[in-house]
Amino acid sequence: MKPLYLISTRLAPSALTKALIGFIALVCLSLILATAWQMKQSRNERIATAKISVSNIVLAAEQLAQDTLRQADNTLRDLVERVEHDGVDGDQRVRLEKLMAQAVVNVDGIQGLFIYDAQGNWVASSLSQGTPLKNNGDRAYFIYHRDNADVSIHIGSIVESRSTGDMVIPISRRINGDDGTFAGVALATVPVAYFQTFFKRMDVDDKGVIFLALNNGDLLARRPTLTALMTTNVAKGDLFTLYLPYSDSGNAVIKSVVDGVERIYAYRRVAGLPIVAAAGVSCEHVFAPWWDYAYRSMASIALITFALVLLGLLLYRQIQHLITAENDLNIARTELEVIARTDSLTHLANRRCFDATLHQEWGRATRNKSFIAIILLDIDWFKQYNDRYGHLQGDDCLSEVAGIIGSCINRPSDLAARYGGEEFVILLPETHLAGALIIAEKVRSAIESAGIAHATSPLGNVTISSGVVAINAPGKEGYKAAMEEADRLLYRAKTKGRNRVEGQLLENDGFAANLILLRRDA
Repeated sequence: MKPLYLISTRLAPSALTKALIGFIALVCLSLILATAWQMKQSRNERIATAKISVSNIVLAAEQLAQDTLRQADNTLRDLVERVEHDGVDGDQRVRLEKLMAQAVVNVDGIQGLFIYDAQGNWVASSLSQGTPLKNNGDRAYFIYHRDNADVSIHIGSIVESRSTGDMVIPISRRINGDDGTFAGVALATVPVAYFQTFFKRMDVDDKGVIFLALNNGDLLARRPTLTALMTTNVAKGDLFTLYLPYSDSGNAVIKSVVDGVERIYAYRRVAGLPIVAAAGVSCEHVFAPWWDYAYRSMASIALITFALVLLGLLLYRQIQHLITAENDLNIARTELEVIARTDSLTHLANRRCFDATLHQEWGRATRNKSFIAIILLDIDWFKQYNDRYGHLQGDDCLSEVAGIIGSCINRPSDLAARYGGEEFVILLPETHLAGALIIAEKVRSAIESAGIAHATSPLGNVTISSGVVAINAPGKEGYKAAMEEADRLLYRAKTKGRNRVEGQLLENDGFAANLILLRRDA
């Protein structure tokens, strides 16, 4: 409870004006800062979601590239070994072409397999018989193997297939003679359309992009495709100049050198291959919903700020007339609340306060499916006490007993109240029967130990009897039955000799499930 001098203190008009202006300014600033923080968080979430999305796409593209090119390399490795060991003359050539044709069928992504001799002439291929023989000695991959002794896989830039006319990615290996000299090239072709078809299934916006490129920047596949795909090089873009030299994978916001669109990218070097996989979603697509949210938020804040300023002006005009009345009302309300909730004799909570608290705690226990306990207490032979000592001393007895009961209640949520006459009640939220019995016995023992003389009692001192009920997951209207059961248990304690506690566990609106008794003989 606030001290009365704080409630009745008045602010000077100038101080009140400053406080009102400061409050409105603080509220407006808080709204602006909170909205700005939410907008920033929303923007960061949009960026994070976009990064995760494109990173997953890049991982899928990387996996496809690895699987396809590794399978092609394994096939080429086997072909090179056969050619170097068995040659390609006579029946061996026919057998080799059958194996090559079968490999094209079995290996997903490979369009054709070819063997060239040291002059670039077609020696064998996976194509059907009767295909005109051609010379590929002018191809970049052929020249590379002819001039380099490297026997590892070589992935070249896109070329137009001379057998099908399709754009293909050449994957090749060098064939050596018995003396280690250049003896030809084994070639596998992967159609660009194979990757393009896969990219179309990926979830990017209309201005988004997915591509595979060689380390030198030559594009191998791209969505959306380009008319000049075979001749497009992106080595001068920020991805290759600013990011890949320092990290083999990551995210970046980059403006494309191909179409000028700013995108949020994810990129990775394909492990073990001279290829880069990248995917990006356009910033326009990522932030379009965020800008809608931002505009709505800023408009809302502007309206709220304007309304607060107007409201502040109105409040200031009215608050001067309300200060005195409000202070007086607060004082009266505080006094009335104390009067309305407190028993004037015992200074415990009164019956009205108990009923309101019981209703509230009962509803909470119903919602939370928790325990609630009630202890109903009655002073033994109190009528005889009044007859012997008089009503004034009877009131003193009630006050002393109430003080003892109140001292036995420790938790803020517990409530001790005068129920009526010489009856008292204790409400124990979230308390099992065992705990409630302990409290009831504590109260009974404390009153008995107080030694309040009662000549007309067979025990010689003032004692109490208690009825205790604990309810697990009570029903909405079960408190009436609970109080009736507590009253019945109190009566049973009376009939069994008084100065004792009777307890019972109830479930489901007062129907008994178990019975637990604690008896204290006089």
